[in-house]
Amino acid sequence: MHTIPSLLHIGCTRILDNVILEQRIRYAAERVDFHTYFEFATVRDIQRILRGQTPRADVHESRRDTVIDLLCAQQRSPHTLWTLLLIQAFEDDLIARRRALSETEDVALDSLVLGTFIETLDAIPHLVEAEDLRRWVLHASRRALVRAAKQHRGSAAPPLTEPPLSALLGASAPANTSSTEVA
Repeated sequence: MHTIPSLLHIGCTRILDNVILEQRIRYAAERVDFHTYFEFATVRDIQRILRGQTPRADVHESRRDTVIDLLCAQQRSPHTLWTLLLIQAFEDDLIARRRALSETEDVALDSLVLGTFIETLDAIPHLVEAEDLRRWVLHASRRALVRAAKQHRGSAAPPLTEPPLSALLGASAPANTSSTEVA
């Protein structure tokens, strides 16, 4: 079982690094289209770009484009790998949302923020254009969080029956094709 990162601290999604690597290997075994979305990049390259650790002069443009590429990949070909990378890409937004709910440690609230974000990523409509994806995801996940937080406040039970990462990683995606190549 994978633990939910505490969404109160910068860098909290780094605990997902090994899980992301495992998902990249799984993705390669299931599909051959990774390089359709990231022709010259590996998962580690993507993570370095998301964290601003690339030597490129225009890091912000590169990061923005990488996030859009991840959102397009999730929209067209949903997979746990894209979801996990997007959690890392949107870490600052997730932390801000979590802190807005409460500054105290609370696994249920972490689950609520993460769960509504993951549900939104799983429901990206195909009609949303690439340049609008980031705004759509932020808006839709914020609305979902507001609804879920209202329900959570009115209930003594935890908002989700199982931690969102456990549900995400426990589900097995159908295999498209096989490949042993790992980017």
